[in-house]
Amino acid sequence: MNTEKIWLVTGASTGLGLVLVKMLLEQGHKVAATARDGDALLEAVGAKLEGQFLPLTVNLADERNVRRAVDATVAAFGGVDVLVNGAGQGLQGALDSLSDADLRGSFDTHVFGVLNVIRAVMPRMRAQRSGHVFNISSILGFDGGCAEWGAYSAAKFAVSGLTETLAAEAAPLGIRVSLVYPGAMHAGVPAGVCPELAARHPQGQERGGDPAKAAQTLINAAEAQYAPLHLFLGRDSFDQARSKIQAVQQELARWREMSVSIGFVDERRLAA
Repeated sequence: MNTEKIWLVTGASTGLGLVLVKMLLEQGHKVAATARDGDALLEAVGAKLEGQFLPLTVNLADERNVRRAVDATVAAFGGVDVLVNGAGQGLQGALDSLSDADLRGSFDTHVFGVLNVIRAVMPRMRAQRSGHVFNISSILGFDGGCAEWGAYSAAKFAVSGLTETLAAEAAPLGIRVSLVYPGAMHAGVPAGVCPELAARHPQGQERGGDPAKAAQTLINAAEAQYAPLHLFLGRDSFDQARSKIQAVQQELARWREMSVSIGFVDERRLAA
């Protein structure tokens, strides 16, 4: 059975995106990948692979630039089967200390950039009645309790919210959607991973996830019969998510009466 697919990966010049692109090419997939510097991306991948690899210089905050990149991908390969929205950058600092430009820049990259790509790709997937979208959030897009990372966390929470909605909209069209929450990776704690959480593990890098295993997990998810909506990558991410869920469950139970007490009382039922 031919399992070759056409992948479009954003933010592919470093980190998980770069590892994923290299692995996809080794496995025989066709890959279009974006970075702010397409030449640097081509050099980082280390092979031209004409007819299989298309490096693209793209500013994701520029909607027309994004649409041209998607058009180029379709022209080169005939479509898009799998989209990975992986571009991102860390922004650290107390919320009241960050400038308006910094905050808007973070949302331009993480939120509006993702939306630009989705708006350009979804009509193609809708027409073919198939496809898979991976939006890369962060464990800080599920648990925001990390000082100094509020802006990054807010943007990644936005990615998480829009992805859940996209999944509901895409399912009737035969399009699958997965929301990915990475933790720290073995290559080092990337921007956006809470330093307080990393400090809980004395051997932080040994406890971090393997980028190659993370990339293969995404490929496996794309090939699976049933794709996960929520995919936590790394033991740190998994444990932090479980702790957050348990804490919310405890607060739900503790404050249940207050939460439900604001409902209207049916005076007719009381009179009866």
